[in-house]
Amino acid sequence: MKVLLINSAELKERGFIDPICDALIETGVETNVKEYKEISDDFDFNIYNAVIISASPKGDNVNFEDRLRSFNWVKTTKLPVLGICAGHQFIGVLFGGELIRDRESEDGILTVQIKEADPIFEECGGELKVEQHHNDSVTLPINFKLLADSQRCKVQAIRHKERPLYGLQWHVERSNPAIIRNFIKIAKEFRTSTKT
Repeated sequence: MKVLLINSAELKERGFIDPICDALIETGVETNVKEYKEISDDFDFNIYNAVIISASPKGDNVNFEDRLRSFNWVKTTKLPVLGICAGHQFIGVLFGGELIRDRESEDGILTVQIKEADPIFEECGGELKVEQHHNDSVTLPINFKLLADSQRCKVQAIRHKERPLYGLQWHVERSNPAIIRNFIKIAKEFRTSTKT
């Protein structure tokens, strides 16, 4: 199994990528890291089985709309996708959610409430202590379920109603790497089910 890990930060910032790679090592999957600017309209996704979109530094929102164009493929891909922080926001906006600037910002170790059971939260319980560093957030996009919220931020975790397409607002790569491994389990099961 091969996973594409897209770095949505600028200038080859590795602070969000390396913890994801560490979590993926335990799953035994092959990981290929690409900068978001390398994802062109003719990029070949066919060699991958799943995609993870990383976070970017807090306040790194100057070119959100320009950067968003690098993720238009999310709307049509059949691959399982996990978006983390900025990746979550890209997914939300691409599917009709509104980008909320500076009104639901969070910073530090905070509590997220699980609103709906899902395999992504296997063995996580009803609430999680998570690491948050974001100024912006999104409203619930069209055809998505709300999986988790927090006292300040209403849309913490989402899943598409028909596809294995997830967004998580917090830095799961730092505080809850087991969730990344759960995503890989989901992707492996999806791969098996689409082969039969």
